[in-house]
Amino acid sequence: MKLYKIAILEDDPVFASQCKEKLKKLNRVTKVEVYNSAEEFPKDKEIVYDLVFVDIDLPGKNGLDFILERYSADSKTNFAILSAFESEEILFKALKAGATGYILKKDVGDIQEKAEILLEGGGILSPGLAARVIHSFRKTSHKEVEVLSNREKKVLDMIVDGKRTKEIAASLGTKEGTVRVQIKSIFRKLHVNSRLELVRKFS
Repeated sequence: MKLYKIAILEDDPVFASQCKEKLKKLNRVTKVEVYNSAEEFPKDKEIVYDLVFVDIDLPGKNGLDFILERYSADSKTNFAILSAFESEEILFKALKAGATGYILKKDVGDIQEKAEILLEGGGILSPGLAARVIHSFRKTSHKEVEVLSNREKKVLDMIVDGKRTKEIAASLGTKEGTVRVQIKSIFRKLHVNSRLELVRKFS
């Protein structure tokens, strides 16, 4: 059974502590550490975290530059933004830098569920941000998305919104196996290999 280590890069001690206490309760999570700045984050390669939540507005190096610097070096680590900024421009910069998720601080009530999705290799965005991504790729890649059936478009919307296969099936009133077939069809038609690529391709 794989065990996980999580880090939080956040300079608000109260907020960081609240997140840490919730994440410590997750099954298979053996360690949750908080760092106040990018400069405090350990450079020792022996300390490898499976997931790092990163605030953007940090003292010293900002969160986006931190992810850009660490993403290629820490290929086994998932980085997710945890910020109050709702800027579309910053969202896209974060995804291009290598972030697998962008969660608004107002949406951390279910941070445990979000962390589980990220640890499983999924990508996740706060609902309002997911809507912006959908709107953006519909504008810029309208012709590409038009190759999808209406049902596949609904599935695509839910994938970008961070929904899991089981949740999509329940929402559409169908079987998980049917949804998996539809997801494979979406990947093939849009020339991607993963859910995360869908967000990056159309951002």
